[in-house]
Amino acid sequence: MNIDHLLRVYRNAGAIYPMPALSAAEVRQTWDNYHSLCGAGNAVLEKEHRVLGHLLYPWVAQLVAHPAVLKVVRSLIGPDVLVWVSEFNSKPPRTQRFFSWHQDIYYWQHRYADLRTIPMVTVWLALTDANERNGGMRVLPASHSVLVEHTERPDPQNMLTRAQRVCGPIDESNVAHVNLNAGEFSVHHPLLFHASGPNLSDSPRIGLVTRYVAPQVVPVVRPSYTWLYTWFVSGEDSLGNWDHVAPMDVLTGAALRQRCISAVQAATGARFK
Repeated sequence: MNIDHLLRVYRNAGAIYPMPALSAAEVRQTWDNYHSLCGAGNAVLEKEHRVLGHLLYPWVAQLVAHPAVLKVVRSLIGPDVLVWVSEFNSKPPRTQRFFSWHQDIYYWQHRYADLRTIPMVTVWLALTDANERNGGMRVLPASHSVLVEHTERPDPQNMLTRAQRVCGPIDESNVAHVNLNAGEFSVHHPLLFHASGPNLSDSPRIGLVTRYVAPQVVPVVRPSYTWLYTWFVSGEDSLGNWDHVAPMDVLTGAALRQRCISAVQAATGARFK
């Protein structure tokens, strides 16, 4: 992996992919672990059950802190890394669920002097193959220069919490498909325009999405509140902008996860779907 090349691509395009992470054995074990959460006959987790799993389940924490992922994240945002949110992003087979064109940071409102260089990234780790047919992500390369206005158009199939979408047309001729094999991941900038379509295949499309942030990024809810939690996974943090938590077991961690969910909802003003 050439770090200088990754940085150039990320700075120019706003996304890098595909990047290798999980071995075939790790993919199989992860798939089994995921299904153990879903219960008999369920293909996907929904609502609050699918978020912040790294605080409850050691195997999710291991994915979030996977060395291959953290190596790339550190190369992009620096050695000091906090995990803000992790969530399973799942589409059942033969369903019309989609994500409209949006920028991740539009509702987060984290503060940083220059959003174009904000040390914050989204990692999409594929637990199944993700491609055009099953609703894999699409991106508009080099669209990560400025925060734009969004409009809200309620749609029960839109998986975004507010069904938000960027205002204005999208040049489809420049859109790129982020095709990933199970075990690979992509990284994109929080300003990058991205979307995904329905799952037209006969299998679920499942990924683990994690938001990584450097300590110097300031969450919007502070200092009005004294809680906005992150898991400190690399380097050091002497700034005090975020409260640190560590993964816990299922019995003792459920209350913490709910507090973290409430904090995210306070920051974004939206509920998880």
